[in-house]
Amino acid sequence: MGQEQNEFPIHRVERLNWIVAVILGAVAGLTLSPFMSISVFVGGFLANISFLFLKRDLKKFLQGKLIQSGKIEQAKHRFYLNYYIRLSVLALIIFFLISRHIVQPLAFLVGMSAIVLSIGITMLTVVKKFYFPTAGCPTKG
Repeated sequence: MGQEQNEFPIHRVERLNWIVAVILGAVAGLTLSPFMSISVFVGGFLANISFLFLKRDLKKFLQGKLIQSGKIEQAKHRFYLNYYIRLSVLALIIFFLISRHIVQPLAFLVGMSAIVLSIGITMLTVVKKFYFPTAGCPTKG
């Protein structure tokens, strides 16, 4: 039980990523143009997919056969190679979307920021639980 409480709730970040992206897109749709809303949704979608691939690669790296067999350097090189390939593909997709005016750059950036917001929100809740464990309990009196 103690160890589970000390772990970072990555599953919560994953869910919150999608929720924040949808909320940002909906706010953009209600306050701005549909083009801006779509740009926010596309940015959030790409960021979330990239985040899921990074999680999968990290899990594979940390639980992989190369690590378990003691070939840590080889495992690191493979992880970094996959990381930079994925980053290059993402950069090409972003370049294509922006250069062809398929998305509005600032709105797209807002959508990509959904992950930063969800990690920040999750960190605040973790810190709150750690430093103020009884903050949610009403006091009698």
